[in-house]
This record gives sequence, C-alpha cells and structure tokens, in this order.
Amino acid sequence: MSSIRKPHPTLNRRFLRPKPIIALSGLLLTLAVPTTVVYGKQLSQLGRDLTSTILANNTTLPVYQFVPGQGFTYKLDYTNSSNSDLRALFGDLKASNSSEAVGTNSFLNAFETSVQGELTVTILEQKGSRFLISYTINNPAVTLKANGQEVKAQAQLIQQDLKRQIFATINSQGKILEVRFDPIMSEIAQNFARTLLATTQFVTPNSKTSSGEWTTQEDDLNGQYIARYQAEEGKFQKTKLRYLQPSSSKKPNDSKVPTTINSLGKLTANFSINQGYLISLQGTETQNFVIADKNVGQAKTTLNMAYTKQATLNPKELTKERDANTEREKVAPAIVLSATPTEAEVEAKIQRQELGNATVESLLADLEKAQASPDQNQNNTPLYLKFKALVYLHPESTANLGKRLASADPKSLTMQLLSGALSAVGNESAQSALINAIAARSQDWNALAVLIPSLATVSEPSSSSEETLWNLALNSTDDRISSTVQLALGAMARNLSQTSPERTNKIVDRFVKQLKTANSVEQKRQFLLVLGNSGSKQALGAIAPLIKASAPEVRAAAASALRWIEDDQVDSLLTNALSKDADDRVRLEAAVALSYRKIDPTIFQAQKQAFLSDKAVKVRLALLTNLWKVHEQFPEVRQLVKQAAEKDVSPDVQKEAANIIATYPQGYFEKN
Repeated sequence: MSSIRKPHPTLNRRFLRPKPIIALSGLLLTLAVPTTVVYGKQLSQLGRDLTSTILANNTTLPVYQFVPGQGFTYKLDYTNSSNSDLRALFGDLKASNSSEAVGTNSFLNAFETSVQGELTVTILEQKGSRFLISYTINNPAVTLKANGQEVKAQAQLIQQDLKRQIFATINSQGKILEVRFDPIMSEIAQNFARTLLATTQFVTPNSKTSSGEWTTQEDDLNGQYIARYQAEEGKFQKTKLRYLQPSSSKKPNDSKVPTTINSLGKLTANFSINQGYLISLQGTETQNFVIADKNVGQAKTTLNMAYTKQATLNPKELTKERDANTEREKVAPAIVLSATPTEAEVEAKIQRQELGNATVESLLADLEKAQASPDQNQNNTPLYLKFKALVYLHPESTANLGKRLASADPKSLTMQLLSGALSAVGNESAQSALINAIAARSQDWNALAVLIPSLATVSEPSSSSEETLWNLALNSTDDRISSTVQLALGAMARNLSQTSPERTNKIVDRFVKQLKTANSVEQKRQFLLVLGNSGSKQALGAIAPLIKASAPEVRAAAASALRWIEDDQVDSLLTNALSKDADDRVRLEAAVALSYRKIDPTIFQAQKQAFLSDKAVKVRLALLTNLWKVHEQFPEVRQLVKQAAEKDVSPDVQKEAANIIATYPQGYFEKN
C-alpha cells in the first residue's frame, strides 16, 4: 500500500500536532525598515497657534505646520539585515552546530536589503483634522540577498514598484492612518512600502502634553505598538516600548502561538520648530522575535535620512494630484499599515498555488495512476495536497469525490486521500460528500472505520453531520460501528465548543447520563473515552470519582478523559494517580494525559520523581518524553537524561535517552 505522509486522527486519543508556522523569511518585509517622512507648513486657516509649545523647563516641543501643495525631498539610505531560525520550535529537529550553513533547510534563513533614493512627501489637502499626502520614491536603488545569494528579479520588481505614487491619510500629529496603493503594485512591494512608511512616522504630542516626553500608539506590518518620544538637547529620540498582542478567540485545535517582539535602539529626529517640519531621522534599531519563549529571529536596521530641498505645487499641479487620488479611491481600498490578510485570504492563496492548473479530471486520473503503481513507498502527499486545494477552491467538485468514496475499497489510496482531503477542508460541501458516502455504506464497517473519523474531525461540524452520526449510533447493530460513532461524537463536541457550545453541552449531557447508568466495566470505559474526547469541563463531575474506581480499566480511562479539561483540580488528580495508583495502566494514562497540559514546578517535580522511582518501563518512557519537552524551562532535565543514557537500569529507557542526546550537538548536555 502506497503511503501518504499525513497521520489519520484516532478517536480514542486524538494527538494534536501544531499547524505549520509561516517561515520567517517574511522578516525581510515585517521587521523594522526605517525611512522618513516630513510635512509642510500648517494651514493658517486653522485659526489656532500651533507654532510650538514652550514648557517650564524651556523645552520646545515639535508641532507640524501643514500647507497643501508643499513638498519636501529627502535623501534616503537604509539597510536591513535579518535572520530566522525556527528549529527551536520543533523538538524533533536536530540542533545544529555553529558550522552549519544558513539556508540549508527551510528553518534557517538570512536576508540583507538596502534602499537608496529620494523620498518626496507632498501635502495635498486638508480634510477636517486629517490631511491627504502623497509619497514618491525617486530613483530607488534596491538590493536584496537571501541566504547570501542576490535575488535580482525580486529586487528589480520592488525597485520598479517603489516608484509608484502612494496616497496616505495622516492626522495633525503626523500619524499615518491609512494608505492606498496602485493596484498594479505587487504584493511584496506593497508590504515593503508599508514597512518603510510605518517606520517613517514621527508623531508629535497632542496639545495636552506638558512635558518633554510623550507616548503614542502606532502601527507597522508587525502590528500595533507603543512608541515613546523624548526631548534631548534640542533633538527628539523615538523608541518602541512594546508591541500590543492582538485579541484572539482560540478554537479547541487552534495551535497559534503569539509572537513577542522586543525592540532595542532608537531613532533620533531633528525637527524645525519654527517651520514645523522634520529635518532628519537617523539611527539603528534591533528587533528580536520570540515564539513560545524561544528566540526565532532578529533584524537590525540602520537609517540615515536627510532633508535636501522643498518645492510647492502650483494650483494646476495640486488639482491634478488630488484628481489622481480620487481615481485611486475608486480602484484601491484604504488599508492601515498593520493590516494583515484574513485567514481565509491566506488559505485561498496557499491553495491556489498548490492546485495550479490541475482539475478534478486530471487529479482523478493521477489518483488512478498512483493507485495502480507497484511502488509501495511512493510519496503521495503532493497529490493529497492538490485534492485538498481542489476541495477548498472548488466545492462543486466534492459531490464527484463523494461518489468515489461510496464505492472505493476501504483500504485503497482513493479512500485514504479523498476522505483525508474532505475532512481537512471540512466545508459544507465536503461534509455533504462524506455524509453521502457514509449513507451509501451504513453497514460497511471497514469503510466506516475511515469515513466516521473523517466526518467527526472537521473543524466546524454541521447539524447534518451531527445528525448523521447520531442516526448511526442509534440504529447500527454492529458494536464496532456504534462504539466508533460514540467516540466520534465526543470529538465533534470538542470541535463545536467555540462555535456552538449549546450543541456541545447537549452531546456531553447525553453521554454523562449514559456513564452514570453504565453497569459494566466496558460500558464505563467506553463513555469515559467519549467524554475525554469532548474535553468538556461539564463532564468533570462524572469523571473525577471514577479515577478511584475499583476496576483499573475504568481508572485508566478516567485518567485519560481528564487530559483536556481546564480545571485546577485535574492536575492534582493526575499527579496523585501517577504517584499512587498500583496499576501500571493507570499510571501510564496519567502520564500521557499530563503531556497535554501546561506544566508548572509542582507538576514537573511530580513527573520527575515518578520517572526516577516508577518500576514500569512504559510509564517511565512516557515521562521521559514529557520531561524532555520542557527541558528549556527546567534545565535540570538535561542532566537527568544524560544520567539515564549512561546508567539507567532499563535498557529501553537508556536507549531512548541516548537517542535524545544523539540529536543534539556535542556539549549541549554539559550546559547548566
């Protein structure tokens, strides 16, 4: 049987794997890329004196004086170097030594960019408290290196697109509120320009400021951040204090981890107090990127920008520029500097690239060839990914795929690939295709063993999908089918917990009642496993007492059922079972359940002690895996693993510890 490198989810314990994290090659565009901006004189019609603010300590604060038609040109010289190393995010990747070349795999990348040119900023119009301005970079010269190699084609594309006029709206303090790009401008150049414009911002204080220091909330391609400005010896220093974390609503299987950005360095601005414009902006900033408490990237940017000249548009020229903006508004949306594409937009782009020119007909033909191939070790992942892209982009194709599943051999590549693709996408059409296939094979256990988990694990199950599983659970005379459907309903309840909690509660309530009335050990074990798949706190009251049941099979199932439940007492229930239960099976399930949970010093010590004292090899191997996951948080684990590799009483534990050591560079386990 040929293979597809995509594990099918099991229902008695659904192991979660993190979603791929987008490679930080994007550091080129998302890290600090300073340049500058300057604004002209303020309209005299404002009728208020904003020439300057004189403080008690004789510090004069900057105030912009905007005049439509006024344009300022600056010499711009910018360089950026960045690198990323994502290996620390994946525990099964081998740590490299210092001699390994950057860029030898997708987890290591280094970039160098530079831009020289003339930046012209022109005030076009006042709109209430806002101002319309335009940016133009004249004679840009762009260089780009990726992993030491020049990327001339991309550099030339950016260079050409940076010549295109950009319109922006700012407030009276100079903060960029939104921008509009020429639709012809490439996405990479737009991102590059957004990063450039974002770091040009020099935002003056509002009228309420009464000291030589003020803070503002600004944004760039990395998100929103708090900037601090300080007056020092007639100049002004700008530093980024912190980036704000976006709010999120996590789904049960969502493994997104926020990125923390730490900024060092500063930009120094020279501002003309009398004439109200920025004279220069220069400095160096370093940003460190941290994901899951691990350093994954760094960027260093150096900027040297200096004012060279100014000019004023005549009325005809000014009208022409305003008309150009009016036309731009008709064809291009206004976006904020920190705007990011939606998940749906990102996913659609990925799937379009994956599908290419393939059609349902061409893919089905490729599937037949792959299925007929005598090569049992062929990699069918690319074909699976194309089917997934097809389902995502062309939901009308799913009916055809569902018909194939209705007659496919349960052990065939067709069953494996098509059910996996439909489940992974999980839209209404994909679910309908799976439902129809299940209906056509309602008594075919071998087929349902694949189709039921596929339907149960879609991210947002429809009411029809739930109804299909309940009908099978109530009407099937095959115990294998009914027990699998019950487990599937538990998994479905977990996936519904964020979008339809009322449906989750109904499913959980029904199985809690069945657990409480169960008479046999096997029934209790089954309903515990179902409730464990749900991860619902609502089931805790029914599960917790059974961790002390007389039958070890029930205690083991109860320990497993606690793994996802968010409640303070769960950790103590599991650590007690780990340290005190006399049955190996119970202690093993407790150890495995703890691997799903956050670890603190108390839980760490309980697992460490159990690893050192437990007599069961399987329990100790599970604990060794748990402890190694947190070896950076608890450095003493390194010594624990080293000792186990050298002299553990169990050959299996000794071998596994040695395997861990073998994946890290020499000397790694000597660190404190």
